[in-house]
Amino acid sequence: MTSTLFFPDHYRAARTAFIAAAEAAELGVTSRLLPGIKGHDGAPLFLDTAWAGRRDARSALLLISGTHGVEGYFGSGIQTTLLREGLAARVPAGSKLVLLHALNPYGFSFDRRVNEDNADINRNFVDHTQPPANQDYDLLADAAAPRDISPDAFAAANRVLAAFGAKHGSFTLQAALSRGQYRHPDGIYYGGAKLSWSLRMLKDVLDEELKDVERLIVIDFHTGLGEYGAAEIITEAQSGSAAFDRARRIWGTSVLSTADGQSLSAHLHGTIDSAMAAWMGTRSLTFVALEVGTEPVAAVFEALRKDNWLCCHAPADYPHGADIKRQIRDAFYPDREDWKAMVWAHGQAVVARALAAL
Repeated sequence: MTSTLFFPDHYRAARTAFIAAAEAAELGVTSRLLPGIKGHDGAPLFLDTAWAGRRDARSALLLISGTHGVEGYFGSGIQTTLLREGLAARVPAGSKLVLLHALNPYGFSFDRRVNEDNADINRNFVDHTQPPANQDYDLLADAAAPRDISPDAFAAANRVLAAFGAKHGSFTLQAALSRGQYRHPDGIYYGGAKLSWSLRMLKDVLDEELKDVERLIVIDFHTGLGEYGAAEIITEAQSGSAAFDRARRIWGTSVLSTADGQSLSAHLHGTIDSAMAAWMGTRSLTFVALEVGTEPVAAVFEALRKDNWLCCHAPADYPHGADIKRQIRDAFYPDREDWKAMVWAHGQAVVARALAAL
């Protein structure tokens, strides 16, 4: 079965295949250029969108890939394979489908979760003049993103984190590190100092492609949390809220809330979910992240920290950068046939339920 799937080898192949699949389905593609930044191959970087269905539809489904760049292999693979299998023809009459490919093209091209400013765009939607405090991260900053990754120094940093987890609990440690922080630009899970280009372009997509929509379903594709090949459907909506109930009607009890501590993910600051909710206003928004597991959490976290060190602190002549880049790619994209088959099954099933809900 996996021989029929398309999972890209790199950002450029992903973009080429996505555009080809859209054009084969007779869909137009709008490309938004990331200004002043070139990709790993020296070529320009783009956020691309394609749409199918009725242009002035009141109900729509938005599929987003590459929010965390290196996680784009999964989302791009789902989008392109679905297009190749006739997704555009399955859009219900009177509805609309929008596919947003590579929301964070820089991260996708360079195999980083973050953007060109070392910012996590899924922590970026805050008031940057008064961003949320994260005192726990402040306390752990030097251990979370060490400036020295020699074995002894890295082990010492890990002992600091382990001591915090032993005292406060492992989930409190996870939340401290991952919810978002705004004081350490060279740290992990940094939410940025300004609204990112990616979020400004997401708002532009909403204004241009979804301006008439009154009921919007969004699926944002992610990797890195959970057991190998397993899936979780994550919402920020609290149990009992209208948004939570809508998600449960579509996907059932697979939907888990970060607000209630049900999810593998901590409840986060400044997400694109909260950005879309603010921009939609009183209109109906059902936003979920489809999260698929890759490697053990310790391996994923180590890869994330070492990649941050490589970008922010490594000397120019550091000889093992390629090893770190392979490590972070493997942590968020296991390029193996069994994993692809499992996550494809999750992706196409979740999209099918969303189409039915339209």
